[in-house]
Amino acid sequence: MGLVQRLEREWYAGGPLAEALRPLGTLTCALAGWRRRHRRGRAGALPSLVVGNLTVGGNGKTPLTLAIGHRLQGWGVAVAVVSRGHGAHPPTLPYRVPADDSPARAGDEPLLLAQTLPVYLSPRRHAGIAAAAAAGFRWALLDDGFQHLALKPDLRLLVFAGTRPLGNGRCLPAGPLREPICAAEQADAVLLDDRVGHLPLSPSVPQFRYRLQVVGAHRLGDPEQRVDPRQWCGQRFSAVTGIARPERFLDTLNNLGVEAELYAFADHHAFRPKDLEDIPRPLVMTAKDAVKCGGFAGPDDWVLQTEAEPEPAFWEWLHSAIMARS
Repeated sequence: MGLVQRLEREWYAGGPLAEALRPLGTLTCALAGWRRRHRRGRAGALPSLVVGNLTVGGNGKTPLTLAIGHRLQGWGVAVAVVSRGHGAHPPTLPYRVPADDSPARAGDEPLLLAQTLPVYLSPRRHAGIAAAAAAGFRWALLDDGFQHLALKPDLRLLVFAGTRPLGNGRCLPAGPLREPICAAEQADAVLLDDRVGHLPLSPSVPQFRYRLQVVGAHRLGDPEQRVDPRQWCGQRFSAVTGIARPERFLDTLNNLGVEAELYAFADHHAFRPKDLEDIPRPLVMTAKDAVKCGGFAGPDDWVLQTEAEPEPAFWEWLHSAIMARS
């Protein structure tokens, strides 16, 4: 186990390394709090909605961004996603991601989003929003960006997931928090997955529940070959992931009755054919990983499809909030 993986494990299970870094975590929290109190952002060229979190690692932001983007389209709102493009190497900036782009150029999460939503890459969010506005879009949807204080968004959503959504409650590098929990008071609403218990959040911030549900599976090399993953109950699969919290994927498979052996790579891992050569088949991976592996798929490689499903009350709240600002 590498140093980073060990530290990430200690954020949630405890350990001497995270404890030794506690003074640095205290400093990070203090600096983040000062920055949020004194940094004044400015609005973008379009009304904007941020889907963010307080911790590093996966919290379901990308599937929620997809769900929100699709719902806005259903309401007749011309929306584009603006992403900083983690791991992307676009030829120009801002850059609109084609649906058939390469993961090396677009990044894994932007490419996944671009399968069904317009996506612009730009580390400078104002420039990305301006490009979307010039193309005729009327709302910008930011996958991550709660800590991007140069932008003053119209709506801020915070996402929390898992049985220990705050880890040990400390800031980086002693814990997973990017800033102290009091920053959640700046959110317009909070989304909690179905495993989150009580959180010390202000009662003035609306809280809504969501869940990630399995909606199907398809062959990695041919998305038209679909199966019902419930038929995998009792079968043995290799679970291949390059996501921040691979145990969540393993739990999802176990809930389907799949006996899965986990092969976990680093978050945003750039998969190559040799990475999968010696992994026993059949194997199954997430949609985020699949956009990087389609070019060298085997005949028994599968993709599990999941979607975020917020409670109906959230959609009612969001519809009112969007229409009031449109």
